[in-house]
Amino acid sequence: MKNRIVIFGVGHMGAAIARGILKTGIKNIYLIDPDEEKLKEFSSQGVIVDTLCKNLLLDDILILAIPPQVFPSFTREAIEVREHPGLIISVMAGIRIHSIQTALKVQNVVRTIPNTPSEVFEGMTLFCKSNSIDEVSIDKTRFILDSIGQCVELQSEELIDPGTALCGGGPAFVAYFANALQRFGEQTGIGELGSRQIIIQVLRGTAALLEATEKPALQICSEVMTPGGKTERGVWHFDQANLNQTIIDALTQSSIRSKELGTLAENIIHDEVKQC
Repeated sequence: MKNRIVIFGVGHMGAAIARGILKTGIKNIYLIDPDEEKLKEFSSQGVIVDTLCKNLLLDDILILAIPPQVFPSFTREAIEVREHPGLIISVMAGIRIHSIQTALKVQNVVRTIPNTPSEVFEGMTLFCKSNSIDEVSIDKTRFILDSIGQCVELQSEELIDPGTALCGGGPAFVAYFANALQRFGEQTGIGELGSRQIIIQVLRGTAALLEATEKPALQICSEVMTPGGKTERGVWHFDQANLNQTIIDALTQSSIRSKELGTLAENIIHDEVKQC
């Protein structure tokens, strides 16, 4: 990629993206964060870093990895970003494409929702684009997002909230279930370390099986079960407890909350823009 990649914010996600890009062999990146401590890891690798944005290029790809609550002040202070003609990728939760376009007077915006496994390059990132984004920009976006895992394009920004519940919250929900499995192992005497090793490999192996065979999840479930067997009894108990619907309800509530938080963030931004 010929374009320089400029990352604003080197917190967990900004740092993960920077590490992912460096892993591809690209070093033409520029990191900006007011906290010098967060920049040391990258400056030691020869990456250009700074506490303030200086001298943006017209074809720079900008990644906004700042906390959403910081965005209103960012719009006031980041003068160089305003009217930037190049690609802008946002990883800010809750901030809609139109608000970014309006606040920064820009057009070419991609909104993304990465998740925490991105920190170990096993992330899943959802993204949607503004109407002005061309296929070349989409290819560049995919290259960047694939450096921290995999990505899926959503055809509508309205899908961001359920996508956030599924993708963003997914690791927490899986970890919650993993904790229950581990507790069972510990309570039955297998022990903490043994239970942890078992659960991690069971999750990893099941994910690999789903990916390699492309079988529906419930087909894998059925193939593990034998009539009258131990697994069938366990799944029967899940069904009796209506676990499937409970999980769907939890995701629905998470999606609703995502929309609520997005609305709150949007209102703050609109108030700030009016004052500018």
